[in-house]
Amino acid sequence: MLDHEAAVHAGHRARRARTAPAGGWADGTLLAELRKLEPGAPGPVQLALMRAGTARVHARGEIMIMTGGADTFVLLLLDGFAKVATTERSGVTALMDIRAAGDVVGESAAFDGRPRSATVTAAQQMLVRRIAQDEWLRWVGHSPVAGLAVSRSLAHRSRTAVRRHTRFAHGPVIARLASAVLDLAEQYGAAVPDGLLVRPGLTQAEWGELIGAQERRVHHMLHELARLGVLTFGRRRIVVRSLPALREIAATGRDTP
Repeated sequence: MLDHEAAVHAGHRARRARTAPAGGWADGTLLAELRKLEPGAPGPVQLALMRAGTARVHARGEIMIMTGGADTFVLLLLDGFAKVATTERSGVTALMDIRAAGDVVGESAAFDGRPRSATVTAAQQMLVRRIAQDEWLRWVGHSPVAGLAVSRSLAHRSRTAVRRHTRFAHGPVIARLASAVLDLAEQYGAAVPDGLLVRPGLTQAEWGELIGAQERRVHHMLHELARLGVLTFGRRRIVVRSLPALREIAATGRDTP
């Protein structure tokens, strides 16, 4: 893990061009909400946040926050994607959320001081700002704009969680998988020559955790969707070939476009 400001920021713009959604920060993230409240060039509240703490680079697969930890720092994601997972009493791991560039993770512990409730892992090499609890709380409390932006991003996250629970937890596995692929494609997808690349790249086991299905069922349904011409897939890679067909399967559960 690196902590050298000049080296950390040297390739940031190039990386962000490859990982940020078209138009900038993903909708609903904290930096996207700040951009709406401070239109035009980055305003003073956004700049203060992006300069807070220290810059860090985390490698793909590196755990950035661990369940049960007593630390209280906040991470501001400046590029890439993070995976948020919980572990049930039975020991089963469940992928609960994806956080994108522009968002923060770890703010719950910073607000209430309680142990970490989830494990956050870098889905790829990531540039972040690690912000101490006291600095984060000062930033939130310093300006009404900061407080409103945090509230709006939390509201967006809550709505997203409800939507995903409704669509991912019920119905045929093929419909739940199609809904999950569609959700990430529409939020974070990147145009490629053969379609829309779904980001971040998840394993088939992680897709199963996201929709509550066994990995072998996910594997079978991906083959079925590929047979129908809806998508292509490989190791940690899904490219959507037909969004209308994917929407139809997500909505109806029918295995034909």
